[in-house]
Amino acid sequence: MDGKEPEMEFNLLDEPWIIVKTKANETKTWSILELFEHAHEAQELAGELPTQDIAIMRLLLAIMHGTFVTENIETVDDAIELWTDLWEEKQFRFDEIKAYLEPYHDRFWLFHPTQPFYQSAHIKQNMDGYKAAKGKKISSDIKWKTVARLVGDLFQSDNAPRLFPTRTGDAQNRLTYAEAARWLLHLNGFDDDSAKMPTPKGVGYLGQLGLLYAKGRNLFETLMLNFVLVDDRDEVFDDGEGDSKAYWEKPVCEVIEREIPQPRAQKDLLTMQSRRIFLHREHGMVTGYLLTMGDYFAKDASLLNEMMTVWKADDAREFSPKRHRLEYQVWRDFASLLGMKQNDGKNKQPGIVHWLQILEDSTDAIKMNINLFHICVTGAFYNLKGAGWQIVDYIQDDLTINASLLAKMNEMWIQEIVGILDKTKDAVRNLGDFAADIAEVSGNSFQGGLSTKRKEIVKFAQEEGYHHLDQAFRIWLLGINPDNDELEMRTAEWLLMAKKTLLQLAQEQLNQCSDTALVGYVKGGVEQNAIKAFQKFQYRIKNILG
Repeated sequence: MDGKEPEMEFNLLDEPWIIVKTKANETKTWSILELFEHAHEAQELAGELPTQDIAIMRLLLAIMHGTFVTENIETVDDAIELWTDLWEEKQFRFDEIKAYLEPYHDRFWLFHPTQPFYQSAHIKQNMDGYKAAKGKKISSDIKWKTVARLVGDLFQSDNAPRLFPTRTGDAQNRLTYAEAARWLLHLNGFDDDSAKMPTPKGVGYLGQLGLLYAKGRNLFETLMLNFVLVDDRDEVFDDGEGDSKAYWEKPVCEVIEREIPQPRAQKDLLTMQSRRIFLHREHGMVTGYLLTMGDYFAKDASLLNEMMTVWKADDAREFSPKRHRLEYQVWRDFASLLGMKQNDGKNKQPGIVHWLQILEDSTDAIKMNINLFHICVTGAFYNLKGAGWQIVDYIQDDLTINASLLAKMNEMWIQEIVGILDKTKDAVRNLGDFAADIAEVSGNSFQGGLSTKRKEIVKFAQEEGYHHLDQAFRIWLLGINPDNDELEMRTAEWLLMAKKTLLQLAQEQLNQCSDTALVGYVKGGVEQNAIKAFQKFQYRIKNILG
């Protein structure tokens, strides 16, 4: 700092920094207090990236846990009663939120001599102390990282031109305080693990998750739907306990790196500090930052208190977070999304989905007002580059389902949908094999079934199949109403749609075959050509899909 700026500057409770989209499709920038006062008037958070929005959402949810959850919330019934009372008011109890935050006002200064928000004011001294303990050379110079790396790490990513075409010239080197506040939260949650001091224990905590959240008809509803008060064992969280604390409720930790137990309280987990960060400002703009490792969990930590992730079976931990796959439509992972049993017989529902199921079964608030649940997934996609993992893209997708599908009485519907998606997956796999067969009779030599060229052909054909099934499945799923529909009829409807779509794609490929492919060749006394490959595909598809 050059000494010209005031010691305390830009309080996040009072200054506008969170971007929202209003009901009139306009964008506005609100402070934390403005957002809670007017959340019912906005559609959604609308920051630069979906991952930035979920980092901010978790901060807002932690404030809600700190405000509304007390030691009186001891049972599931208590939690449902609290949630329902808040929901039915259709807007936040602003006076209660303001009263909760008032004692912590000084903890929300973006710039503060000892406790800047989500930062470590003494990071240089702490880094020097760490180096000294390791016998490393200490320099008096401060090597600030440029803000280009603060902005989602995308100036160095494969997709920078597409995602940030407008940040050119001097804008690449300077951020307003509002911009810096948003990217500060994003960096804390999604930072990569490229070279730092010390070497990180993996990417930021949020980057390790397959994040999902529920979206309501306005920002108030979205925050409320993700305000999870009990876990998937129907036990109330410890947010009302005296030793559970959000980031601003406890002293700033100056330790460079620290292994911590996973907190039981949601407001603690939602404000986890994966990194130690310090922003550098000059003449009212942020021009750089310092960064080191922060808090992390042990490698064998269960992480089961996390409510905003999908899960996979894990031999060491029973379950572990399951990251989303790039260019992998969310409905293809329907079983994980809703926590249905996999082939290994294991399942764990995402905490938010379990909470929505509780609300659907236990309250009139949801049943009277919401007919559809919008489940959104997001996350960062990392590639191994050099010595570490670096962000190369971001994932965002969503799926809309009839709210009554989550009712426990309709679990058979979910199981059947998972079953027909398994059949669909098998059918698409055969479409890939058909494409490879066509390529082979067209003169391609794969030198074995596992050749790289064959894999590429199979993968391309399968992605093409899923692309053509994508909108059809979303529309079909959206139209399901278990209260009125017949299960067998609706599942047969999808299987027929999938069969027609995949057969049409195969027919189109057959129509484009060369004469060489149509004539084919004889191998081991058996004639191989495009017509026979198509007939084999027809036979398999009809066996799979009916």
